[in-house]
Amino acid sequence: MPGNFSMTLLQGRKAVRPPSDVVDPFWALIRNEAQQIIADTSGGSAESALMSDYVSESIVKWATIEEALANHLAEKLGTAVLSAAKWRPVLTRALAEGKHASGLTLGEVVQKDLETIRDRDPACPSFAHAFLHFKGFLGLQAHRASHWLWTADNKKPLASLIQARISEAFAMDIHPAARIGVGVLIDHATGVVIGETAAVGDGCTLLHGVTLGGTGKETEDRHPKLGKNVLVGAGASILGNVKIGEGAKVGAAALVLTDIPAHATAVGSPAKVVGRSKEDSPASKMDQICKNVYLFPKKAHWFCPFRTLDVAQRGFLSPQDVFEKLKQKNIDVSISDVVEIFFKLDTDHNGQITEQEFQQGYDQFLGTLKKHGSFKTIIAKLGCDDSIPENKPVLF
Repeated sequence: MPGNFSMTLLQGRKAVRPPSDVVDPFWALIRNEAQQIIADTSGGSAESALMSDYVSESIVKWATIEEALANHLAEKLGTAVLSAAKWRPVLTRALAEGKHASGLTLGEVVQKDLETIRDRDPACPSFAHAFLHFKGFLGLQAHRASHWLWTADNKKPLASLIQARISEAFAMDIHPAARIGVGVLIDHATGVVIGETAAVGDGCTLLHGVTLGGTGKETEDRHPKLGKNVLVGAGASILGNVKIGEGAKVGAAALVLTDIPAHATAVGSPAKVVGRSKEDSPASKMDQICKNVYLFPKKAHWFCPFRTLDVAQRGFLSPQDVFEKLKQKNIDVSISDVVEIFFKLDTDHNGQITEQEFQQGYDQFLGTLKKHGSFKTIIAKLGCDDSIPENKPVLF
């Protein structure tokens, strides 16, 4: 029963109360939705009794969202050897005392995750429905408990046990050390794998079958890092310590082995950047077929400016290369302009810009040159496609 589990609830949530004294408006809303589910399935049949018992035991009788979730997860993770009764106090403590890296309590993070599901998933009729049935949500919340145990409570063996049970119960494998932001949707969830040193930014959406994995037997920092609001389509694999920029879009079944710039769209195997996302937050728009994209014009070449400047095809540019080639293209730069470009783009400070560094700093490259003409003028002088809309830099 609810009163058997002592907890300290943060951010104004008080110790366990009877259900008649629910103080959290969001949880009160979910309990009302649950009661409506019971009413909608009433009728005296075995089916209605089944639903009534399940919904009441999972939601209605609990006074707080943390307590209800701990009980619900305990029932999902419990086995003949490790019963729900053994899991319940462990999960209750983690969800009540745990904090996210953002500073939010885990209870507050649960709410944001549910709000994200309700906003993005057309198959979700209510918060209560997601709470009861969506294994992507449940597996993620169990991971949040295991992550807190791993990082803050120094109970790594217990965290690993939770990881193993998440894999068995929900068919998703998330290492307890993996860092996952707030307001994240893992839709359908079957086959999702997230490695130990992976990071997923706030607001991301991952579809089923997504792998954020390593490339072999590397140690240390070896898994992908996703920025905020990234959409990763079903079956996509992102391997190695690569960075996926904020607002990027990775198509279904893509195999990503290199960095993807912010707001870019990448598809294929191996994945290639094919354009720039039209949305600021692809993760919330759920454009899984990648139709909302400013595609590269067919006659344009990827990294056209870099490859135009790298006439010798060495794969890198020196300051003198950039200065001379821009002069040859009638872009009247000064040596100080070139120094400014290199300061921004030469990330490893070795006096050379590689194609990857150029890709990552392309907008800054254009920003430095804009004083010498409009975007379209500069692109035209560099010998690239001249049909790109003003202020829509789709080349990286």
